[in-house]
Amino acid sequence: MRSRIFFVFLAIFVIYTFTVPAFSADKVEKYIPDMVSGEEGMTLWQIIKSGGEVMIVLALLSIVGLALVVYYFMIISQEKLIPAWFLDRMRSLMGAGKFEEAKVLCNSSENLISDIVLAGLSKKEYGKTVVEDAMQDNAKRGLSVIWQKLSYLADIAAIAPMVGLLGTVLGMIQAFNVIAFQTGAVKPILLASGISKAMVTTATGLILAIPAMLFYSYFRGVLQNVTFQYEHISSELLQLIAGEDNERVKKAPRSRI
Repeated sequence: MRSRIFFVFLAIFVIYTFTVPAFSADKVEKYIPDMVSGEEGMTLWQIIKSGGEVMIVLALLSIVGLALVVYYFMIISQEKLIPAWFLDRMRSLMGAGKFEEAKVLCNSSENLISDIVLAGLSKKEYGKTVVEDAMQDNAKRGLSVIWQKLSYLADIAAIAPMVGLLGTVLGMIQAFNVIAFQTGAVKPILLASGISKAMVTTATGLILAIPAMLFYSYFRGVLQNVTFQYEHISSELLQLIAGEDNERVKKAPRSRI
């Protein structure tokens, strides 16, 4: 929710800050491009500066995107979410009926398995149906939180090209305003240079969006695989938690009518 509000305010900031000057006649002069000789060309820094104020927003998006990718590599992996050693330990403890030790281990560990085991053990005395509901609700909640976090990277991949396109449109408006408000003969190079500068923002937006989408696809595949295994593990742990109750029900003497 907070991320959505952040992106809304970011969009309002971009539209208000960068759109209004584009239509202001008294500020047109500052958008006349600096001439660089064809022999020398433009340095990378000059190309970045030529994108204008919109490049600041794209730079912020790139920083946030990079931070998210690093964060996802730290938390989104099968070993982090469903550690094999923890699963083996849970099977061993609950298979031996050591449910209190299993609770202690779950409280000292933080992963998807520990969450559903704690949810199931806390409802163990209410029967298998209640345990199953508790484990399923906790599993859905844990996975939805991770999927929600991953969606932030997809948002950046969608927003970056639009911000770049906004910079292109504003740059073209500014270039045409230079021609409209210039007195005397206007060299066509002013228009061509202004448009080329505007295109830098679109290129930058795509440069940010393509890697963001690739990383999103990678992490989405990892989460899909984790989700598939998570369902099977939940069913197995349910049998281990509620299996004792099932055996007790089977062995209980039936009343004669």
